[in-house]
Amino acid sequence: MFFSKLLVFLISFWFGAYILAGYGVAPLLFQQLPQQQAGYLAGVLFDVVNYAGLLVWGLVYLAGRSAQGRRYERSHTGKIVAFTWLLLAASQFLITPVIKALREKQTYWLHDWVGGSFAAWHGTSSSIYLLVSLITLFLLLRLLKFEWR
Repeated sequence: MFFSKLLVFLISFWFGAYILAGYGVAPLLFQQLPQQQAGYLAGVLFDVVNYAGLLVWGLVYLAGRSAQGRRYERSHTGKIVAFTWLLLAASQFLITPVIKALREKQTYWLHDWVGGSFAAWHGTSSSIYLLVSLITLFLLLRLLKFEWR
């Protein structure tokens, strides 16, 4: 029971940081700083929240699997948690390196293979960010099961 509440706290804390980073701090950085500096700082900030998210969602998945065994992998919640982790991993290890390479005018294997502009890759990253935000909100509401007594 304590571990479940701790996981909900970790998800909530991470979700707050994730929302604040993407929809609060990053836009402010671009308003207040030169674009190059703001982009660098935003990239560092997104790295931190993405790595934290990978850790948190990995713990959630392992805790669910520990509590429910193989049933968790087949449950809707287990699949959604795994999908969220995969989205974060794809963002961090596939999309972000392309954005960094394009910003620094370097090459990267995925961009060489797929192509696309900086705006297209940034839009893909933003779409994944929004999707992870919505999925996390859904899972948090599901985990909290608001019971007003």
